[in-house]
Amino acid sequence: MKNNIIFYLVLLFVVCTGCEDYLDKTPDATAFSEEEVFSSYEKSQQFIDQLLIKDHWDVDPWTDLAWSKMKQNGLPLQLNGSRDRISDDCMSGQFSAGEKMWKIRRGEFLVTEKDQDFRWQPNNFRRFNVKWRAIRVALMSINNIDRMVDGTEQGRARILGLAYFMKAHFYFQIVQNWGGMPWLDEPLDPSEDMDLPREDYATSMIKIAETFDMAAQYCPDIVASSDWGRPSKMAALAYKAKALIFAASPFANPSNDKKLWEDAAVAAGEAIAYAQGSGYYRLVPLDKWRSLYHGCGEETFQEVLYGILHKNKQWKKGQPHWTYSGIKSQPFGSGSKAESVTEDLVQCFTWSNGDEIDPTTDEYKKHPYFGDGVNHTGRDPRFDLSIVYNGQENPMTLRQRRNVEIWNESYQSNDVAGELLLTEQGTPSNGYTITGYYNWKLKADANYKNNARSDQMFNYIRLADVYLYYAEAANRAWGPTGAPVGISGFSKSAVEVLNELRARANMPAFDGSTPSLTIGSIDDFEKKIRNESRVETAFEAKRFYNLRRWRLMTDPKIQEQHAMHIKKVGEDDFEYTVVKLDELRQLNWQEQHYLFPVPNSNIFLGPNFKQNPGW
Repeated sequence: MKNNIIFYLVLLFVVCTGCEDYLDKTPDATAFSEEEVFSSYEKSQQFIDQLLIKDHWDVDPWTDLAWSKMKQNGLPLQLNGSRDRISDDCMSGQFSAGEKMWKIRRGEFLVTEKDQDFRWQPNNFRRFNVKWRAIRVALMSINNIDRMVDGTEQGRARILGLAYFMKAHFYFQIVQNWGGMPWLDEPLDPSEDMDLPREDYATSMIKIAETFDMAAQYCPDIVASSDWGRPSKMAALAYKAKALIFAASPFANPSNDKKLWEDAAVAAGEAIAYAQGSGYYRLVPLDKWRSLYHGCGEETFQEVLYGILHKNKQWKKGQPHWTYSGIKSQPFGSGSKAESVTEDLVQCFTWSNGDEIDPTTDEYKKHPYFGDGVNHTGRDPRFDLSIVYNGQENPMTLRQRRNVEIWNESYQSNDVAGELLLTEQGTPSNGYTITGYYNWKLKADANYKNNARSDQMFNYIRLADVYLYYAEAANRAWGPTGAPVGISGFSKSAVEVLNELRARANMPAFDGSTPSLTIGSIDDFEKKIRNESRVETAFEAKRFYNLRRWRLMTDPKIQEQHAMHIKKVGEDDFEYTVVKLDELRQLNWQEQHYLFPVPNSNIFLGPNFKQNPGW
């Protein structure tokens, strides 16, 4: 009982003081005896275990916008999709929490902590501070490891593996959101100077990668599914590659330093080699692909390397975002939580033979999802697994003995406009798609049932990400078909690794056999890699950060958003027209939005700790 009291005192102190500045002079150990905790292996393990994947540590700065009513320990739950709603992949409804999303999409950020116009802004700063306190817990565990008198080497490794991994993980969370930060290797003494200079973005990411590498030396090769949530060596190696790819990317590497790309490619190649030699980690077959997100089984843990698993999650009828009645006049989702997928993302899913989408063709205007049976016979298989579209044989609607019905207008004046139920002003009703599509990838088949239960996975990184990172870095380091340098026992090129990922999706290889499958130059192939990344990881909350690291947020082509206007002209006959969404629904990112604003309480520490540009 005493051990548990110490553990919860630590957790309570860390969370409750999260609204104070990150360099607070009060040590996290004042609520208990350090001598007592760090002299015992059992108590030392409990101390670091509080950092195991928990929502109150890992919530994203923008999560509470989409899930404001779903909280744990007073903080919003971390569920999939929230960050994608402020990207060019999808958007939420236009009222309630969705209204705040629209303001963020238009670039309407606030700077001051005390501004009460938007309740989420103080929460954003709280995220910043809570992550620093998590780092402090990790540092205390690392620096006090030699004080244990009853720990075995295996026990020490268990503590150190978790501590190094969590230090790197939370540093990564901070840097990808707020930019380069001071690097700490031990907890600051209350008497020390708090005005520390910030390191640059790339340097911070390189140090994060080094820390993940240190974690890999202690973490177990494989974590049993019953103990899932603890980091494995594979997760540490994968995250090392992720940190280095962020360091090498255009935002952090404007001079395109080739050495940074080479280091990232080597790290990703080593991670893939380790996975392929493990006998355990693998890309799951396509028929198990949706189990990576819900209905999780053993195959999930073979590809998902690190994330948040909501076990046996109960879904109640009417619960926002996940419900579906199966009735034509009800939305796929409810209230402001329904996600409208952009036509821009939809067009990234090529035809099944690899041909790119051309929305100006007669085929696309009449048969955009199935093809005309002559030129094309369907889309990339991941399209059906990811997006709800008009005419789809969706498992939920088939239970109602019909296909998905989505259209804007009909030749029959009394025909309800499918899922795009319109208001008198001719705009979609609140909670209905405004683009002609819905997110299907994250919807478990059981969610339409009242009180149904389903495992739900939020992944930070999976093996497919590492394949994409390797293809991107190797292409920049050695060209699309160049052999890697410096990776023991691994000789695959960027093209070969990307083709392995496409093979899982039953998509043809980039082999030059058709114009669409031509490899091309480094720049040409990079575009193909980025498109593959957008398709493979859609709605996994990764697109927003990819756009940032690629320095594409202010690209006019990225900011312009489109929808599909669907007109029913016969019983089973439709006309499809790609339309530009109105200005309210366009992105309006500016240069300052590549990083979030730092809480003013930290800027006021002194002149060395600088605010992010533009804030």
